[in-house]
Amino acid sequence: MNPGGQVDPQQLAELYRAAILENAAAPCGHGRDIEHTHRAVGDNVLCGDVVDLRLRVTEGVIEAAAFHGESCAICMASASLLCRHLEGRSVAAVGTTRDAFEAAIAQGEGGELPEWLQPMLGVRAYPARTQCALLPWKTAGRALADSA
Repeated sequence: MNPGGQVDPQQLAELYRAAILENAAAPCGHGRDIEHTHRAVGDNVLCGDVVDLRLRVTEGVIEAAAFHGESCAICMASASLLCRHLEGRSVAAVGTTRDAFEAAIAQGEGGELPEWLQPMLGVRAYPARTQCALLPWKTAGRALADSA
C-alpha cells in the first residue's frame, strides 16, 4: 500500500490475478450441498453467469454458505471468497461488506473493504466485468431478504 492507503496498481493487478486463479481453480463452497434457510439465484445475462447461492442462517449468524451454477472465473472467485469468509459472521456483515465492495468498485478505493476482498478490486480495470464480481454479493443480499 502507498502512504495514502492506496494499493499500487501493479501490486493490485498481481493480487487480482492470484485471487482469480486460486479461487476459480478450487472454489470454496462450489457444488457443496448444505441444508439452507435462505436461497437466491442470480444471473448476469451479459456474461452468462448463474449463481445459485444457499445460506444457512441461525439467530442472525451465517453457519454455512455454498453455491451452484456456472460462471466465469471472476464470478467464481468472488463467490468463493464470499463462501470462505462469511461463515460465522452476522447477516448484517453481508450487507456491510456488499455495500463496501460496490462502493470500492464505483469510487476506486477500498478503505472500508476487508483486506481479504481487496484483491478483487482489480476488476475495476475491466469495467464490463464488474457485474461478474458483484453478482454473488447481490445474490446474497436477495437470499437474505427472502427466506428459503
